[in-house]
Amino acid sequence: MPETNLRFAIIGCGRIAQRHAEQIKRFGHLQAVCDILPEKADAFAQQHDAKAFYTTELLLLQKQSIDIIVVCTPNGLHAFNSIDALNANFHVLCEKPMAIKTDDCKRMIAAAEKNKKQLFIVKQNRFNPPVQAVKKLLDDNKLGKIFSVQLNCYWNRNPDYYKNSWKGTKQYDGGTLFTQFSHFIDLLYWFFGDVKNVQGILSNATHQNIIEFEDTGVVNLEFENGVVGGIHYTGNR
Repeated sequence: MPETNLRFAIIGCGRIAQRHAEQIKRFGHLQAVCDILPEKADAFAQQHDAKAFYTTELLLLQKQSIDIIVVCTPNGLHAFNSIDALNANFHVLCEKPMAIKTDDCKRMIAAAEKNKKQLFIVKQNRFNPPVQAVKKLLDDNKLGKIFSVQLNCYWNRNPDYYKNSWKGTKQYDGGTLFTQFSHFIDLLYWFFGDVKNVQGILSNATHQNIIEFEDTGVVNLEFENGVVGGIHYTGNR
């Protein structure tokens, strides 16, 4: 039996939506799914015994049967879908990244506050036991004063990953740091606080004519607490 009576709907019926659906069944009830491709919505709905919708406008009219909207659409649509759902008086659970523009993130928070609804962003790595252990060491000052931090991210994305997809586009993907590595960026914020200065050197080494942004980069950071850091990342390994 589910642990709660919370009722969910999922917007976007791609691969990550399957993982959400599995967890929703443990903790609540999946009432509806939505995708602009009717065949995807129908197949997903049939698999999970839910009702299929093909537009968010129709889905967001279901105020009596849904409590929480789960946003699993392309990165560039997260803000649009989340704000619409919040303004329709639903709580929202949004996949990472929160958005691909800072102003959109602020608009999402403003919509949640205005409508007195909860806005959650998927950053599950904060709950990993090793990560929580490091956080406790930092909070308890067991590591002494931290002067610098280095984050290295290596994650292969071959051309097939981007084929016939929104992935790799600036408008809907946003970039390597938004997709593969946003969890690690979040952990830097969690550990060390806000960043006041940032500089970067970016390069597209092996994905020319495949993606619209870099696949490799070096980023230098200065945190507000004085810690300095660096991020080395590549999607080629």
